[in-house]
Amino acid sequence: MKSHRGLSFALLTISLSVRAAEPAPVSVRLLPETPLVETTRGQQLLNFDLFLESRIHEPLEITSIEVSVLSGKALVAQRRLGTNGDSILTVPDRALPAGGKLVVFNPFHAFPQDLRIETLAYEFIFSAPGGNDEKARAQIVVKPRPYTGKTRLSLPVAGRLLVHDGHDFYSHHRRLDVTGGMTTALGITSNFGRYAYDLCVVDEQGRMYSGTGEKNEDWFGFGAPVLAPGDGTVVSMANDRPDNTKSRKAPLDRDAVMKNVKLLFGNYVILDHGNGEYSFLAHLKQGSVTVKAGDSVKRGRKIGEMGFSGDAFLVHLHYQVQSDAGFGEGLPSYFEGFKRANGAGWTVVNRDAIDTGDVVERLPRKP
Repeated sequence: MKSHRGLSFALLTISLSVRAAEPAPVSVRLLPETPLVETTRGQQLLNFDLFLESRIHEPLEITSIEVSVLSGKALVAQRRLGTNGDSILTVPDRALPAGGKLVVFNPFHAFPQDLRIETLAYEFIFSAPGGNDEKARAQIVVKPRPYTGKTRLSLPVAGRLLVHDGHDFYSHHRRLDVTGGMTTALGITSNFGRYAYDLCVVDEQGRMYSGTGEKNEDWFGFGAPVLAPGDGTVVSMANDRPDNTKSRKAPLDRDAVMKNVKLLFGNYVILDHGNGEYSFLAHLKQGSVTVKAGDSVKRGRKIGEMGFSGDAFLVHLHYQVQSDAGFGEGLPSYFEGFKRANGAGWTVVNRDAIDTGDVVERLPRKP
């Protein structure tokens, strides 16, 4: 009898071990693997994506996303989206195909500056499409790393600038799915523009051009000097790509773009700051680039002019900091010596990040 009990216990143990080793029905991983914390204007901002993969043969739908902020095992804050009041509807893509994948852009993207967010526990709950009964759960623990920037940077254009598009939660720079489709075909595996800006020269009313804007010279920013944002070495550049106009885009050959994605950025300069940070400045005016690969430049040196080249629908400077000279992950950037419009005038800023909708102006550098 004892031997039968021993055998039964052993079989039960093996059964539980096998069951424990079974993979979760839905797995979650992070894009990028180590998310960064950007600190600006009293907030801590989290800009990362959650990549879900289903291992079951039925479609699922996200019905709840919850994040718990932990200190050790203690709960210190919590955020959630769910079907109670339908706050989950603020996540537009919730359908996880059978055996498929889904990218969710982290909806809990801002926390107070005084909240310690070193450990975040995310939990997803899934139901059948249109149903309420729970079918699966998925969890992941996130340990974001504060990033304060290594390079001393200044705004790369003088004059009144509108950050037409930055990297906030709604920005197109942030919303790049690198897990399939065209990005995979182009060999892009990380969001190099995760912390990018589109900078436009504007007048006091926020206008970008006079008249109809059909002539490129009508745009206040066309031909504006583009300055090296920080000390560095030129890695690569392009200078011969034609500018668009408001009503006509210079043709882009699809096969050529598939071989060289940087054609989408028109004329550009990439700077290596020598510390794992690279500046990428794009859509420059044809023929305006004044530097070549291998040149050393100092912050504030003219390296080109704002233009309308590449896949651009308005005259602007696309600027971002990234982790390598190719298509490495985007990095937060903080600028020194500028002022920000505040409604009552200007706030002078010694060092901070900028983002979508800001109106800013570079201050003269002190000798």
